[in-house]
Amino acid sequence: MNKKKKLIKYPKERAILADVLPYEIPITFSNRYFYRFLVSNNIEIINNKLFYQNLLQGVDAEAFKLILEILFGIKDINSSPIELQDWNFRKIPFPFKITHKEKDFRELTIIHPINQLRLIDFYNVYKELILYYCSISNFSIRKPAGIGKYTFTQSNIAAQLKEEEKYGFSSEGVEYENLKTFFSIEKYKNIYRFYEDYRYQRAEKKYNFLYKFDLSKCFDSIYTHSIVWAVLGLESVKENVDESKKTFAGKFDLFIQYANYGETNGIVIGPEFSRIFAEIILQRIDKNIENKLIDKGYVLKKHYELYRYVDDYFLFCDSDLIKEEVIQLFRHELKEFKLAINNSKSKDYKKPIITEITVAKERIIKLFENEPRFQIEKKKEVASNNIDSEEGSLLFADYMLKFYFDSNKLATQYKIIIKETGVDYKDVLNYTLAILHNKVGKNLKMASKFLKECNDLESDGKLDNEGLLKKQKVEKEITDHIVNFIDFLFFLYSVSPRVNSTIKVSHILSKFILFYKKRYRNNENKLIPQHSRNNQEKVFKKILDEVTFILNKNTLNDYTQVESLYLLIVLRDLDKDFRLTEKLLAKYLNVLNKNNEIDFEECNFNYFSIVVVLFYIGNSSKYTTLKSKLMIYILSHIESIPVEKRRKSSELSHLILDLLACPFIDTTYKEQILKTYRKNFSDYDEIQTSLDTRNIISFIKNYQKYWFTKWSNFNLEKELNAKKSLEVYS
Repeated sequence: MNKKKKLIKYPKERAILADVLPYEIPITFSNRYFYRFLVSNNIEIINNKLFYQNLLQGVDAEAFKLILEILFGIKDINSSPIELQDWNFRKIPFPFKITHKEKDFRELTIIHPINQLRLIDFYNVYKELILYYCSISNFSIRKPAGIGKYTFTQSNIAAQLKEEEKYGFSSEGVEYENLKTFFSIEKYKNIYRFYEDYRYQRAEKKYNFLYKFDLSKCFDSIYTHSIVWAVLGLESVKENVDESKKTFAGKFDLFIQYANYGETNGIVIGPEFSRIFAEIILQRIDKNIENKLIDKGYVLKKHYELYRYVDDYFLFCDSDLIKEEVIQLFRHELKEFKLAINNSKSKDYKKPIITEITVAKERIIKLFENEPRFQIEKKKEVASNNIDSEEGSLLFADYMLKFYFDSNKLATQYKIIIKETGVDYKDVLNYTLAILHNKVGKNLKMASKFLKECNDLESDGKLDNEGLLKKQKVEKEITDHIVNFIDFLFFLYSVSPRVNSTIKVSHILSKFILFYKKRYRNNENKLIPQHSRNNQEKVFKKILDEVTFILNKNTLNDYTQVESLYLLIVLRDLDKDFRLTEKLLAKYLNVLNKNNEIDFEECNFNYFSIVVVLFYIGNSSKYTTLKSKLMIYILSHIESIPVEKRRKSSELSHLILDLLACPFIDTTYKEQILKTYRKNFSDYDEIQTSLDTRNIISFIKNYQKYWFTKWSNFNLEKELNAKKSLEVYS
């Protein structure tokens, strides 16, 4: 099946789908509905003016304006356009932490909606200049190279699977709203593509040495004004400070600052626009170094080759002298921009040049060539392939079936690979999970086809007692195989739970859940389950046990929230019979006090924790105490933010609108939410706030069902497939 290329007809607002959010957000969260709201109401910022256009009247029009006030943190919205000042964009981003290294974390950021909207205008005005300033380096191998013009409505499955096995994930999405970036990326969207490319392999053959290094806390260290130095030149800026602020670089500097509440030391981490900002600075550094090397007599591609993927560098050369010259120039040039090499991660390789990761990957591929063994083939196909029947093979109908999985043996062999190659576990985990994900997809497709044929025969009365027993035995063998697979999966994952690996594990589990929930229409047009209830329960119980073990081992804290929240969402996809008990959920959420009572007093919940827990609880009566105390906590959390910062808070803009759209809380409580948010505002009116809440709820019901969290009709497998196309790093 060929991929169908479709010209993008979506407006400039598409930037908000691809370039403002970190990849590591919970699966229930997206900008999809925010995007639709902007497009359907023609909301845009042009030259610091906020425009909107719709045909709403009466209370709907008033509710719309109230929503804009909450969404963009602006007072007294009247008719369009609305004049904005620079300080209207000086907002507080929502930071959340993810596990980065052992006993360390990385802080990612969701910028305020008004700055997300402003980025659309910035891209629209300066997209050509962005492309120009990202084109001057001969070292960069991941950079904006054009404006995205096409999306792909269908994927070539074979090519996609091959790409996943090779690089750890596939690149093409299945619908436009899952675009990866506003700009097309050249040359490598994933660093593993570079390892497999002829450029890397040619350099391995051509040169005697490879020196790998990266920058120390690059994004945390970037000084925002340095983009002006990179574009205009340091001396020129010093002589023309005020004029420089009016340029493309000066405005990009100001945007980055105000998106981060005026901070000039460090930039927000996670969004694609931050990578573009850093890229422009590093492009200038690259060019300066290449020019200085030319002055010293060293020519690129002749005396050395140097490749940069974001802030990871690969220097190929033939002597230590050249290496030291290059590194010395880097140290000097980086210092000018307040950056530095991370010496602790620098590494030398001599010919034959081959990295530990490359060796480990090759051995991992071989390890999984034949195990786990899952084979369903028709007898005539088996005969044509000269595959002999083996002892223990189960013959049923026209099929040869073989299922083999020794999870303990496989785990031991995997550990030996890690030990002998000396790689960090985290460096090959995502690659391993991608291979297993592909195996699962192929295996479940074969199994579904086979089981449907069996069920059709049974519904037609063509299976005798012996045939029925064989069918049950096959179902049990498939189930046992999957249980062993899950066991091995969590052996891999539990060593180093991180967001990217959690997403991959969740995707595999979602396929198993869907497989055991699947039903067929028989010849009488009746829906029949693919599996017996017993087999389904066996797999669901295994998933519950393994996830519960991980959750108990990694109770919710400042650094493991998103990883754990993904697993909670997976559990929600199981049947209601497999929900956690209230006390177990409270224990995992870290809200049990010393007396084993639910207590949110020492709670560290943020926006993501709140909405995902509400999503998991839903309207279930099992969590009455937990839910009531969570609702008290939510009000105290809103109130804890100083009144002068509430309109500036990205977290509150997202939280308030999501809660007002939440179907699991009643109108009276939603009134309390808005009252708490507005309390101590100079224009606060309690009665008016109650009326405003009801009008907003009516607007949401009629025009905008979701904001950022998809509360209902949630399809885990579909959302994870969409997520897969957005992955930036392996």
